[in-house]
Amino acid sequence: MNYNRLNSQILKLHSKIRYSGVYHIGIVQIYEKIQKGITRLAANEKTQDTLIHAYMRWKARRHYSSLIGEPLYTITKYEKINRITIPLHSKALLMVNTEPELEPGEIFDDVIKLIQKYSDDPDYTPKQAYMG
Repeated sequence: MNYNRLNSQILKLHSKIRYSGVYHIGIVQIYEKIQKGITRLAANEKTQDTLIHAYMRWKARRHYSSLIGEPLYTITKYEKINRITIPLHSKALLMVNTEPELEPGEIFDDVIKLIQKYSDDPDYTPKQAYMG
């Protein structure tokens, strides 16, 4: 999957999308794009730390998967941003941040379509992309 292209296309979906980033645990690499004209809320190191912690939270969510099923995605509203977190495959996690006034549900389906378009797996669905 071309993460840089995916991130670029996600930013084009809406001007209120601030950030798109992928944390790839297998090669310990972060791929990210920021919307033009947006000022970062945190320094690069803090952003990287956020992605790593998001991955650890994702792993924690899986703790009860045998009881309630695998997590498919999360949407979190903060005071300054909204965040969508979606697994891309067993070793990569996508985070998309929007301005607070953009409801994540407005772009969610389009983000999934882009993931499917750029996925190496033609049958990609969030259900099948569990972080193992």
